[in-house]
Amino acid sequence: MPTLPSQSDSDPPQPGFPQRRDEWKNMDQVAYAYHLKQWTEQKQSTKRFADFIDDSLSEAQEVIDLGCGAGAATFCLAQKHPQTRIVGVDYSADLIALAGQLAADKQMPNLQFETGDWFDLNRRSGIDGVVSLQTLSWLPGFEKPLEEIFEKLNPKWVALTSLFYEGDISCTIEVDEHSRKRRSFYNVYSIPAVMRHAGKFGYKVSRKLRFVIDIDIEKPANADHMATYTVLSKDSAGVFDERLQISGPLLMSWYFLLIEQT
Repeated sequence: MPTLPSQSDSDPPQPGFPQRRDEWKNMDQVAYAYHLKQWTEQKQSTKRFADFIDDSLSEAQEVIDLGCGAGAATFCLAQKHPQTRIVGVDYSADLIALAGQLAADKQMPNLQFETGDWFDLNRRSGIDGVVSLQTLSWLPGFEKPLEEIFEKLNPKWVALTSLFYEGDISCTIEVDEHSRKRRSFYNVYSIPAVMRHAGKFGYKVSRKLRFVIDIDIEKPANADHMATYTVLSKDSAGVFDERLQISGPLLMSWYFLLIEQT
């Protein structure tokens, strides 16, 4: 894998710049525990996202899951669609090794894992679709990662679940978990901006769905780590409206997007 330019602390990357790799290379026990948990307790967002792309996956022969982590969501999709070959790709060799170990006894011939760099993808042909769950907002920006997909994989469709906003405003958010000595992005991307960018490559956002969770998640005892919990929102009459997802100090604005060739 080619060596990417390093980033200095005094010159943080801006959207579209090369990937900062620290949070993907230096996985601590908190991160490993997070990934392991998904194999025994699938996220509600993963279940709903699987429903969102069910028709697309049913018609696909080969799909790539970018930023698959330890592969729990990839396994979920492969199990639901045994006729579709699904390749999980992640930058972290440690997480890919863990994914292989956890999937070894599942006997899933349509499931494969390999290391890869979303900012420097290998060209492939015959890819029907690309999925990515909860990864795009944790990269420096959406422009370069989507360009890599459109130009090097040229899939019929791309399905994403990440932090998005309906209006023409994007936010670059960098989180510094001081106790973990870990910095990461929690960017919120404008859907209209994504639509304009996709249009440059012959793609369009054909479907979007705001994800609203339907279960309660308890607030974590440790306020020093980013971890999602829910709070109940009420309307002006004091009637329950919806559950809001919060992680640390941030409101998590989850959306599902389906981007298709025009």
